[in-house]
Amino acid sequence: MRKWTLIGISFFLLNQTLSAQDQVGCTQLLEDAREAYQAGMVELVPELLNPCLESGLAGEALQEAYKLVINAYLFDYLPDQADNLMKDFVGKFPDYSTAPDDPGEFVLLFEKHHQELVRQQITARQQEQQERERQAEITRRQQVDRRETPVEKKQFGTLGFALGGNIALPRLTEKYSIGDPALDAGSFTVSGPGFHVGGIWNLNLGRSSEATFELRYTRLHLRYDGAPFSFVSYQYQEYQNFLGIPVSMAVMFNPRSRVNVYMRFGMEVDYLISAAASATRSYTETGSIYLRDVELEKTKITVTRKPMSLMGSGGLGIKFPFSGGKIFLEPRFHYGFLLSNNPEHRYDTQDLTWLIYHVDSDFRVNYLTLSFGMVWNLHKSQKL
Repeated sequence: MRKWTLIGISFFLLNQTLSAQDQVGCTQLLEDAREAYQAGMVELVPELLNPCLESGLAGEALQEAYKLVINAYLFDYLPDQADNLMKDFVGKFPDYSTAPDDPGEFVLLFEKHHQELVRQQITARQQEQQERERQAEITRRQQVDRRETPVEKKQFGTLGFALGGNIALPRLTEKYSIGDPALDAGSFTVSGPGFHVGGIWNLNLGRSSEATFELRYTRLHLRYDGAPFSFVSYQYQEYQNFLGIPVSMAVMFNPRSRVNVYMRFGMEVDYLISAAASATRSYTETGSIYLRDVELEKTKITVTRKPMSLMGSGGLGIKFPFSGGKIFLEPRFHYGFLLSNNPEHRYDTQDLTWLIYHVDSDFRVNYLTLSFGMVWNLHKSQKL
């Protein structure tokens, strides 16, 4: 009779609890579950508290709720449910220490899951440590590889200077004279040497060719001997100073040899900086009469010359290696495409015209150069 009375009371309390669960908070349900557990009605505890384990409780209240439900499962011979819930409990409360009043079954189950959690944490830390060590080893090897990777210094060009002498070889295109041009025996002749100096940058285009860019200062010396009349002759000398930008290409005949022989061809744009002239007029066939020569000191004639000129060039050269670069020797011929004189200012220099009897003929300037120079290798690093 007493047994049936307890069962009836249990069902009554269960129905009352379930119907009022939405109205009563989880804190009240925890008190009800505690009373039911103490009264021996352990089967009611999970029904009361399971919904509150998801939400509604926190901190020590949640911890007590877990313990009540786990102990209820253990006392009600439901080990699988107790085992699953203990796993959640240990995950949420990893620092929990068993109390003296905890049942022995609860303590054993807790120790089992706690040890498993500790093993997992140790394994995770070991894996993290191994991963850190692996990444550190990868970084160390990469640093070693960067230090030990062979680096080749590949030459991509040379930089240096050139200087030398030149001989002007002007050519007449149309003769002008104070007298009869057809009777004037005047012509350009070989004059004294000039000189040039400048910088050179060679850029490798391949094993057997290179492009060359130069900035060059050149001084030319021209000479013209004229005879406008049968009794008069004169010697005219001109000095031109200009800045040129030659661009050329060199092709090696023997690129694999240490000593290279090459052919060069290119173009050059020149800007005239200044021009000056001096002259001496002499009398001939005057018999016993002596007439003194007429001399004209150096005078500026820049305005009578074209400011720009365009030239083509070609030549041969030879290069000798030295530590870090090369020495070269190169003869080159320069061919002028444009008039050097300015026809509009042919008669502007009065002293030349009326004292010396010189008038500019139309002419283009060619000249021959012999250059000596040194260039040093330019490198860029390249990993093998």
